[in-house]
Amino acid sequence: MKKVMILMAERTGTGHKSAANALERRLKELDCTVKQVNCFPLMGKLGVKMENCYIPLTTKNPFAWKIAHGFTQIFPDIMHSWIYHRVKKGLLAEIKAFVPDVIISVHSMFTKAVSRLLRKNHLDIPFVVGVIDLVNPPKVWRDRRAQMSFVPTEVVCQQYLKVGFKPEQLQVSGFPIREDIVPPKAPKIVADKVHILMVNPSINLKKNLAYVRELAQIECAEITFVCGRDERLLQALTKEKAQNPQLKNVQVLGFVSNMPDLLNWAHILLSKAGPNMLLEGTRSGTAVIVTGHIPGQEAKNYQYITTNRCGARCENPRKIRALVQGWIDGDLLPGYLNNALHAGANDGAKMIADYLAK
Repeated sequence: MKKVMILMAERTGTGHKSAANALERRLKELDCTVKQVNCFPLMGKLGVKMENCYIPLTTKNPFAWKIAHGFTQIFPDIMHSWIYHRVKKGLLAEIKAFVPDVIISVHSMFTKAVSRLLRKNHLDIPFVVGVIDLVNPPKVWRDRRAQMSFVPTEVVCQQYLKVGFKPEQLQVSGFPIREDIVPPKAPKIVADKVHILMVNPSINLKKNLAYVRELAQIECAEITFVCGRDERLLQALTKEKAQNPQLKNVQVLGFVSNMPDLLNWAHILLSKAGPNMLLEGTRSGTAVIVTGHIPGQEAKNYQYITTNRCGARCENPRKIRALVQGWIDGDLLPGYLNNALHAGANDGAKMIADYLAK
């Protein structure tokens, strides 16, 4: 029975954990033993603080995040060396305790540091990277010592080839998406009501409130807003709904465990450009509007939606109502719903799991 270790993070966005879960489910179907390891706590108290500050930093102080992200882009090797010296003891203990046959990282911070750890300790364990950024992955994802890098799109594959990766080191796999989000067999039908699902569409609190106010004025709209773990946003929206009678067609939720059901219900998804959410949207046959992004990290991910013609980009709340109303009045929404079914790149777990199991 093959033993697979997945390196991930619990709280630096939803993509890493969701990708790890999708891979684990597929691997267990192939009779593999799987262990997910959150690497940040292995770095001690500082690592825990780094993980916990990700959401507050990207939502409350995006300028500081942009500077930090820019540093890792300019000096990726310095970042990996810093990570290595802090994670090596804890990660080595995890590896020796589990004795994996293969290791895969689905987090950009734990690539070169891991291959260095294996090399320094003479551990002949294959190391694989699963890149989970759609269009322009940060440089810290790149590790030419990895046996294989699974990339989600052909665009990313070409970027890697240009910087020296060999063709045999790369596979275009798509993105590991949870299989309980089942693609519909036919495009969704829009009847009397247009169902709009908003999943924390912006890192800016005021913009989130503005998006809701604008869309709530569309007469045929039914809106569900998922705040996730952003408690500040949940409190602000709950207060806004209680005070604003125009938001009677808006349901406000915190962290949810029924995202497949919500996506199945939705005709339109509004979300910032996190790759996991965009691909879950297209996999569910939902039209997508990209309404924000984390500076640097997600800046070009909207191109996946626009290239596949299954939605649009609108990061200005003052324009969102006209955009959606235009889709409805111009009968454009059915076309986007149809195109979403053919967007691709939203089912990578099987290919990656098959490789790991072999």
